[in-house]
Amino acid sequence: MKDASDRLTAGRIVALLVFYGLATLLGGAIFAGLMRANALIGPGVLFYRGLVALALTAILLFVACAFLLPKLARALPLRADDSLGGVIVAASLLGSIFVLGPVTVDRSISVFMLSQFESAGKPLTVDEVRERFVKTYVVAWDQMNRRLKEQQISGNLEPAGTGWKLTAQGRRFMEIARWMSWLVGADPRFVGRK
Repeated sequence: MKDASDRLTAGRIVALLVFYGLATLLGGAIFAGLMRANALIGPGVLFYRGLVALALTAILLFVACAFLLPKLARALPLRADDSLGGVIVAASLLGSIFVLGPVTVDRSISVFMLSQFESAGKPLTVDEVRERFVKTYVVAWDQMNRRLKEQQISGNLEPAGTGWKLTAQGRRFMEIARWMSWLVGADPRFVGRK
């Protein structure tokens, strides 16, 4: 006769969802702690620090899950190999959240800057890159107007007289962005923190 943890029943599915959720929460706490201790992780580039932190999180989470799973298995139909599943689910979700959140905020201008070096055919000074950014990105490509319209469509900004103002949704977004930035030690200036 098969053990209850070998059959895919509604109870097992619920147990796996609970376990994967707990693994993701624990993994998130580990990941945030490692990112906050950025000096221990390595280079100062947020993306690379995040990759190292994700790898360390997966290892630490696997150890923690292997330790916690026998205790949870007393109450839930779980198996030993569910530890690996929990780590895979948690690491995948954390990686996605990290790239979609803090990394996107941190990297928005970098690709444009690199494209300017690529097209220049010669070394550029900081002043030359700044001038190219303002003339091309801000003025010629009208990126501020584009971004304002995008944020209006998203519901974060609304017209106010001759200008724009933040909506309640926009304020909530900024609160979340500040929290994510703080959580992983990203540059606080992008989210209005000093």
